[in-house]
Amino acid sequence: MTTKPKCLIPYCNRHDAADTIAEWRELETSMDLLKVRFNDPLDLEKYMRTSQFEALWVTEDIFVFLGGLERYYDHFPKTLRAIVVPWVGIDFIDKSKLKQEKNIVLCNIGPNASEYVSEIALHLTISCFRLTSFWEHTFRSVEQGSVSRCRDYIGGKLEGADKFPSKLDSEHAKSLNMAQDFVVGGKKVESSGQKHALVLGFGSIGQAIGKKLYNALDMTVHYYKRSGPMSAENLGYSAIFHDSLDDPETWHDADVIVLALPSSESTNDLINEETLALCKDGVRIVNVGRGSCVDEDALLKALDTGRVTSAGLDVYRNEETQIDGRFLNRWDVTLLPHIGSAVTDIIEKQTRVTLQNLESIFLKNEGGVYPVN
Repeated sequence: MTTKPKCLIPYCNRHDAADTIAEWRELETSMDLLKVRFNDPLDLEKYMRTSQFEALWVTEDIFVFLGGLERYYDHFPKTLRAIVVPWVGIDFIDKSKLKQEKNIVLCNIGPNASEYVSEIALHLTISCFRLTSFWEHTFRSVEQGSVSRCRDYIGGKLEGADKFPSKLDSEHAKSLNMAQDFVVGGKKVESSGQKHALVLGFGSIGQAIGKKLYNALDMTVHYYKRSGPMSAENLGYSAIFHDSLDDPETWHDADVIVLALPSSESTNDLINEETLALCKDGVRIVNVGRGSCVDEDALLKALDTGRVTSAGLDVYRNEETQIDGRFLNRWDVTLLPHIGSAVTDIIEKQTRVTLQNLESIFLKNEGGVYPVN
């Protein structure tokens, strides 16, 4: 009797796999899907040293409660052939080293989270132009539901040590020219429609973001892609390709820069004082890729000087512990807690795709549906 291959699914407190779907039950007839609870990292280390399994299903609990995947690298059993990741980002492990040293294939879910992440990118883009986070905070917590008192901030500037927008004083309010002075805290509030967007990171997520900006906001989409331009026929919309990030023209027209980049040596601190200096005054910055792509000191400085009007962030440096506290009191930054694909819809989808990766590797000998190394 042939022994079924085993896939370890470690967890501590939370199940993040849809184990009730039909595809799960079907694969279980040919493969052991082992959900094992671990109380601490030492328990998991011991299990890896003393057990044999062919696949490892990465879970969020590995990072939240069990110390991250990298710490177990030297404890992987010799039987391990595949690591399957039920999301897109795989920068928590050296994929090339994994293949070269241990001959382990690494798979993610490919383009299957793109629509969800692009929704958040669209939300953050609109918020950057309309300053919706400021308005909601002011309406809820400062003016306690008064619409008219919120209107008093139009035309105001910054005041006080916390640099929170002030209301326009009564004398200047009498001569306010709304067409010229529709600002909050000295920063312009304007529509996001018909603007120029530069999308950096033009894989499946970046392409989905471009599509939403193009269709929903009638934006002119610019992009940089190392592998070269894509046809409008393949994209499903028109976009302008730029072949170099060193060319000032790449940055010159952007009203908003949207980052959907992975973390790597080439993308770390891509948004910095030098690149921001190439942008027009008042550019907006949106990041749904990785926090390491933005020099946060440079961004905060640019927000203070007005080089950057506002930012919308879903990812940060040090987000595994605590983000830079200076962001928390900024009225001109929309902050989200890395929820790009955090919706109920994705759980079943990412489970199905991960099961397909396992089936491809262990039952069909194909090497995975979405291998990344």
